[in-house]
Amino acid sequence: MLINCPSCGAENWLENQSKCLQCNAILRRCVDCTNYQRTRQWCTSLDTDIELHEAEQPSTLATSVNCPNYRYRGPSV
Repeated sequence: MLINCPSCGAENWLENQSKCLQCNAILRRCVDCTNYQRTRQWCTSLDTDIELHEAEQPSTLATSVNCPNYRYRGPSV
């Protein structure tokens, strides 16, 4: 699935890439996942808290990077 990088907007293939090829930003963000509840800052799939900062701007060690249950819903508004 092609998605736009949340940082620079470049198109990237989500299934094969964890980082943007243009700016090196993390592509899998909890805030874009169907399992993440933004209001509670909670991942329903992993049954754990994920702070909003990590959900929006994940580091390479963030939960979302290698999450086996990640389901892209699209950018949040």
